[in-house]
Amino acid sequence: MAVTTALSPVLVEIIQNRLLRIGHEGGEVLMRCAVSPTVVEAHDMGFNVADPAGRTVVYSTWMPRHGTTLSFMLESCKRRFGDDIKPGDMYLVNDPHSGALHILDLAVIAPVHLDGRLIGWVANATHHVDVGAMTPGRAPLATSSFQEGILFKPTRLVEDGRIREDVVGLFLDNVRMPRYQALDLRAQISADFAASAKLVALARRYGASTLLEAYDEILDLSEAKARARIAEIPDGRYEAEEHIDFDRHYTLRCALEVRGDELFFDFSGTEPEARTFVNSALACTVANLHNIVACQLLPDVTPNAGAFRAVHVNVPEGTLLNCRPPAPCSGASTITGWKTQQLTMAALSQALARSEKHQRRAMAQWGWGFTDVQWTGTDPQGRWYSVRGDATMQGGGARATADGIDTANIAGSTNTSLASIESYEQRYPVLYLHRGLEPDTAGPGMYRGGFAGSWSRILYGVDEAESLPWYMGRDFGAQGFAGGGEGKTALIAVKHGTDVLERLRDGPPLYGEIDGDEEILSQQMAPHPIRRGDVVYVRGMGGGGYGDPARRDPEKVREDVENGLVSEEQAHDRYGGA
Repeated sequence: MAVTTALSPVLVEIIQNRLLRIGHEGGEVLMRCAVSPTVVEAHDMGFNVADPAGRTVVYSTWMPRHGTTLSFMLESCKRRFGDDIKPGDMYLVNDPHSGALHILDLAVIAPVHLDGRLIGWVANATHHVDVGAMTPGRAPLATSSFQEGILFKPTRLVEDGRIREDVVGLFLDNVRMPRYQALDLRAQISADFAASAKLVALARRYGASTLLEAYDEILDLSEAKARARIAEIPDGRYEAEEHIDFDRHYTLRCALEVRGDELFFDFSGTEPEARTFVNSALACTVANLHNIVACQLLPDVTPNAGAFRAVHVNVPEGTLLNCRPPAPCSGASTITGWKTQQLTMAALSQALARSEKHQRRAMAQWGWGFTDVQWTGTDPQGRWYSVRGDATMQGGGARATADGIDTANIAGSTNTSLASIESYEQRYPVLYLHRGLEPDTAGPGMYRGGFAGSWSRILYGVDEAESLPWYMGRDFGAQGFAGGGEGKTALIAVKHGTDVLERLRDGPPLYGEIDGDEEILSQQMAPHPIRRGDVVYVRGMGGGGYGDPARRDPEKVREDVENGLVSEEQAHDRYGGA
């Protein structure tokens, strides 16, 4: 489509850059005021700016998936409150069927007014450690959404600029970590207040009417750029199939049709919704698809509602990727959500591989094996705690021109990171024994996949805690592309009754094999005790390889062997020598 503007292109660019900065500054306020490592260090969050109609103009800088889910939640707020949206309001949402990525992601959404006129919206979302489910954090044993925690459809959290303490109290009375979550929620409110003030200042500087007109131009420009990029991909139909392993094996399917300057994704053939928490609501599925399209196909196009006008998504209702209440879906973000990313990437890579201009954007699958180990109990000060582990140490998929990124999280988490070991140890009674790259996990190829990470830890200062482990990716790895091999699968294991603490107390470095009874954990387990001296070991999933491994540069193979990342045995078996 042609882009025409009554405003100066320079002025539109200035306003767009300021809007992008407002979104970033809102996120900075959230990170600086919150206390949980998930927010402050891992940056599991998003911040959006939208126009008065709810069209997202600034997508999340940190985790792009929140960009789409926040737009779904904003629409839910508009439907619920209608003409009762007032200056000074903010709304709390975590209902997946109202648009949340999953129930643990709480959003705070605020309309922004200037002299009584609605000039836009600001919104943020971040992961909370608990929502009062049947088990701490997620609810991997849930068979109904009613077991997954306190649910907020759009609820007025701030009224006339004043926080509704009754709503805040309702939330805190139903979660297990109120001393942290109270500050995280208030940080979200503060972030919206800060961004709202900056949006008002922008409107005062250039005029509200100019700002509203600039919104249209910004969205139209992104649409035009996205359509131009899509038009450079050959028309055709591309199909992909993926699997989830948890309580059983599930199959998911996607077909992509490229028609001119539009993309049509169809997830027909995906299995019906499950009785376990692996399901995804529609918003989560669409958000993860948008995430990959933005990162893989449109990395140089400003992501916003305009950029996705040419992307059409069909997800049959009642399936794993569009479940209906009360199907449980607290695991959606990191299970079916990630699988949506894998399906989208697999289909899109086939199309890109046929494009002479964009073949370099094709890639193998990224590691997706989510590995969660939740320990809960009472710390030495008598306070209740709940701590997870590093669940996202995945290897990136190899690309058409380069190796995969090591310990890269998932493909769409562009600015997230791991919280520091010291942060965990300072807050919780745990001690890490190691965290780093795991050798021999990368899928082989002309370009190899990224190496997964692994970590191990023990209780420290307490004798026992309750452990709730669960994970995906034990039976299915990250697929290679164009002849590349599969990455190594995920794993959680425990060695019971070790003497690690005694060896650490006595002073010598902790080298060599640790004695103990080793147990490879099942992917779904009931809560059970973890005791003093028990060592948990967690391995992420390696990324898939790209191209025939026999074509890999021998010098690169030798370099990986010398760096201890590939064993000589693996070098010989996978590449024909080191």
